Amino acid sequence: MKKPNVIELTFLFTWPVSIIVALIIFLISGDWGLVVSYILGVFTVLMMQSMNYRIMKNTFKNNPGNIQRYTIFIYIAKLVLYGIILYVAYNEPNWNIFATLGGIMTYRIVMFPTTIIFAKKGDDDSAV
Repeated sequence: MKKPNVIELTFLFTWPVSIIVALIIFLISGDWGLVVSYILGVFTVLMMQSMNYRIMKNTFKNNPGNIQRYTIFIYIAKLVLYGIILYVAYNEPNWNIFATLGGIMTYRIVMFPTTIIFAKKGDDDSAV
């Protein structure tokens, strides 16, 4: 069985962290709007990072010459989708834009310790 890389481990660790944070938000505030806003941000970032991972993994294997073009496209798509989600969260009276932004940042917050702990040191042929 193939050993998961750091990106796959980040996906695996983001789920329990987001569930725990959502429970803490609910226990502290008692407001389902905050929880829904946070989960909306988490789902959005996981969907976009999953798309990014699959496209880039496929591009590295099959067509390395188009990496720059795909990277630019993915970043533009991410910014547009994040903007739409934050706009919807801002205009919905029951949702909180800061909780949604916190949900979007959850992936990055989980990624940094995961990378530090599980990154292989030295030359790694399976990094791609």
